[in-house]
Amino acid sequence: MRIVFVTSRFPYPVEKGDKLRAFHQIRMLSLHHEIHLVAISHRKIAPEHLEAMAPFCKTIKVFLIRNWLMPFQMGIGWLEGLPLQVSYFLDRTIKRKVQYYIIQLEPDHIICQLIRASTYVRALPFPKTLDYMDVFSEGMFQLAKKYDPFGFVFRWEAKRLAAFERTIYKDFDKHTIISKQDRDRLRLATHDQIMVIPNGVDADFVPFSDHRVPSHDLVFVGNLGYGPNTAAAQYLVKRLLPELESRGMKPSLLLAGARPGRKTLALQHHGGVTVRGWVADIRDAYADGRIFVAPMFTGLGLQNKILEAMAMGLPCVTTSMVNNAIGAEINREILVADTLEGLADHVQRLMNDPTEYHRIAASARAFVMSKYQWEDQVAKLESFIYTKNVYAET
Repeated sequence: MRIVFVTSRFPYPVEKGDKLRAFHQIRMLSLHHEIHLVAISHRKIAPEHLEAMAPFCKTIKVFLIRNWLMPFQMGIGWLEGLPLQVSYFLDRTIKRKVQYYIIQLEPDHIICQLIRASTYVRALPFPKTLDYMDVFSEGMFQLAKKYDPFGFVFRWEAKRLAAFERTIYKDFDKHTIISKQDRDRLRLATHDQIMVIPNGVDADFVPFSDHRVPSHDLVFVGNLGYGPNTAAAQYLVKRLLPELESRGMKPSLLLAGARPGRKTLALQHHGGVTVRGWVADIRDAYADGRIFVAPMFTGLGLQNKILEAMAMGLPCVTTSMVNNAIGAEINREILVADTLEGLADHVQRLMNDPTEYHRIAASARAFVMSKYQWEDQVAKLESFIYTKNVYAET
């Protein structure tokens, strides 16, 4: 099958959730299909990044958005009622070029990642799948609540996004999303007809064989420029660590991931806190922590950081919102709490009880390797594309 994969960002390097999902789906689909990557981008792509995708793609075409035209394009989008999330990635000067290029490829199927790229392909006469991935409208509604009563801009954007999510649905033959939790958040009467395709981990994403000794008690890994991850880092340092210190403990903490901002970098002024930026092999970051802690109370999608930590054999402490998307068995495969005291209780028990630590760690790894491998998730995507009108949960 000849598949055109359309993205709103170039999928490499994989420092963001949408890029990680696109990279691995393309990589696995290329084993059985001819993949043509069409990427919309705000910046030129480095040659080494193009080379990283070349083994998986028959052709790679990058269409550069003209940044100097962006205010004009967004102004037109506002008049047309488009959400800013869509207008920001829409360049009408290249839209026709994108469509003409894809028509010349004569694909058997188009996979479009995210609603913000959908305007480029919605009118094309080929079978198409739209991967909502996350529910952008829900993210805006969360921000509106956070900044209430001054969140009117976010509420305005949330309403436009929700309307666009409904409008764009009819232009695609099939639809996918990252978790059942996110599917239920979509304000669509037909949301039950959207296939849940989670993210995954590689079979070789395993603990290092050299049995290295972790340098930190706690670790949190993620794109540190992403709002919910930034908030989690602040929570860890300013609330969880003081709570644990009040109990006579002095745990060290590693924060690792791309794009740490000034406020996040400043957290390392707190004793025992280390902030790392981009890590070439993210397993190095996980291996430097004993317990993975993700106190996330807002956000969307399925947190791949939890899956990776589990695959590395780390016991994970997180919140209900995160585990609702993952579905691990609480107190067996994962530890969950939604209060400061509850999170601290879990960390304290894991640090003081080696038996409990190893029990949770072993169960976590077994769970993620049995349910969340990329090979299985992409096989589910392939089957969904081939099959007519079949929908299923994870």
